[in-house]
Amino acid sequence: MNLLVAVDGLTQSTPPLAKVSIALPADIPSEKVWVRYVLYGPLGGHGSDAARKPDSQLIEIIAAVEGKRAARMKMLVWAPGCKIQTFDIPIQESADVYESFVCSPLPTITLVGRIKNAHVNGKKPAEVRVVYLASWACSFFGFVDCMVPQASVGTAIPNLQGIFEIDVPDFSADPISSDSDRGAEFQLVLREVKSWNLIAFLEPESETLRTPSRALRIVPTYPANLAFSARKIKR
Repeated sequence: MNLLVAVDGLTQSTPPLAKVSIALPADIPSEKVWVRYVLYGPLGGHGSDAARKPDSQLIEIIAAVEGKRAARMKMLVWAPGCKIQTFDIPIQESADVYESFVCSPLPTITLVGRIKNAHVNGKKPAEVRVVYLASWACSFFGFVDCMVPQASVGTAIPNLQGIFEIDVPDFSADPISSDSDRGAEFQLVLREVKSWNLIAFLEPESETLRTPSRALRIVPTYPANLAFSARKIKR
């Protein structure tokens, strides 16, 4: 009996793991928010995208890796219409942390593109997806190299002539993204509508707007009917 009481008392005295909660503005549901974070602690740095709950105004993350408490968390948060906000949060034992995401308005710009070989997908319905690649985030998280964080920022259905139109965030007006050494870029892909299977990467033909990795540079404006070549995915 005494042993059972002692074990039960030990279990109850174990402090719960700390939780980090990010409160969102009332008009921004969590399912529209992109959150990338890295936890630092005894097991090194471990990163992930935060899970999002529908109809919730909170992003909640347990500050632990494999049951071991993290000592620090770094995080970047973005929502449509807002600039990116970064956090650097020390974790204190079992004390929960509460922070707020403040939406600093970020304008959008219109990208009108034209896929030169629009027949690449045959008769299957396809859409263009624009992905924001945040290469700068590797340095922010303290990594020499990392899997570049990426967020989907828009989709559009091209017409029969391969022309599509998408409103994308003007990240050139976001200091966190534009002032960093490693920068950022837009990657455009053509994918099947229902299955989301990738069909091709879309590469801008303009040398001034094409990055070394053959993605699209982030600039304040784009010329109308910007030409893209479809580089098919090898299966």
